[in-house]
Amino acid sequence: MSSVLTSKKTIVISVVVFIFLLMQMEAFARNNWERITEIPTKRNGFAMAVVDNEIYLIGGTLFENLKWKPGKIWKGPYGLSTVEVYDSQTNTWQRVADMPTLRHGAKAAVVNGIIYVFGGYNGKDNQGVNRRFLDIVEAYDPQTDTWVRKQDMPVSRFNFELGVAAGRIYLIGGSTGLGQGHEQRTDRVDIYDPATDTWMAGRKMPTRRDPIGVEVVGNRIYVIGGYGWPQIPNNPGPFLTSIEEYNPITNHWRQKNDMLALRTSFGTVVAKDDIYIIGGVDEFHKYLATVDVYHPQTQAWSDIPTMSTPLLPYGAVAVNGKIYVLGGYDGESGEFSPDVVVFDTGFRAVEAVGKLPVRWGALKVESQRQPYRD
Repeated sequence: MSSVLTSKKTIVISVVVFIFLLMQMEAFARNNWERITEIPTKRNGFAMAVVDNEIYLIGGTLFENLKWKPGKIWKGPYGLSTVEVYDSQTNTWQRVADMPTLRHGAKAAVVNGIIYVFGGYNGKDNQGVNRRFLDIVEAYDPQTDTWVRKQDMPVSRFNFELGVAAGRIYLIGGSTGLGQGHEQRTDRVDIYDPATDTWMAGRKMPTRRDPIGVEVVGNRIYVIGGYGWPQIPNNPGPFLTSIEEYNPITNHWRQKNDMLALRTSFGTVVAKDDIYIIGGVDEFHKYLATVDVYHPQTQAWSDIPTMSTPLLPYGAVAVNGKIYVLGGYDGESGEFSPDVVVFDTGFRAVEAVGKLPVRWGALKVESQRQPYRD
């Protein structure tokens, strides 16, 4: 009898050890960045959108056209119509219908499964006089693989960012053109309603800026960092560390705690109600591989493991708890990189005892979350 009990005890211990090892392996796997593929068309300046676990790369400019000519002018031409789709579940790419308009630096948002692409510019090179700044809005339906022209933006602009809240798309900040060789940065907020294909004016930001990051958490829009006003001669600054929060319901802006330190040219994504600030350049022009995590409810900061190389990300999105960084400027090699790297945050449903869907570490996190209040 004792031998049977001993045998059962050994089996239980073995199962517990096995489960523990699986958890450790999972934790190890998601605590590292992994290179998984390359962007098929090597480009930057593309817009990005996610629909049904698929990542859409829209427009941009070829790496080969981003080379210096005498006089420090980018070679060009600027603007592509190419659209490629990455399936995060099969790790495969496909090309879909081209966008009607050639664009570099456009922005995209998704509402009800439709991708809306705004603004950007195109031109034979990067000289301001040769750039055509766009107010064009086009919508792509992944189900039919077709594009439709929508109501133009109230004003053409570039270097803006956008966020979606309650089915409306908020275009925030950016520059409305070039004056005396400098960008004309703005504090304007324009709101697009896809349901009616109409525009309205939103409340202006407290700060005129080209924002680097705009993300939405809990129906609040967070504007992070960027370049302010007035512009410093022969310098893209002043550089901003400020974070401002917009409540679309009350139409109210408020100042939040600043970023931990100055950084520019970073990427941002939201995963599990946290905002990840990825890579970029610090105030000493040092390229960064670090990732800071901002928790909007508490205004606290944490971090995750660094990327394998310092990077200016060309695009970053989150899909099912995984952060994808698509392309970038490699600060170590000084080259454009087409690599796609991924970090697993671990926030995904798993089957536990009794078939209850839970997330590793989610019970503790959920218990700390409270409704948003002004």
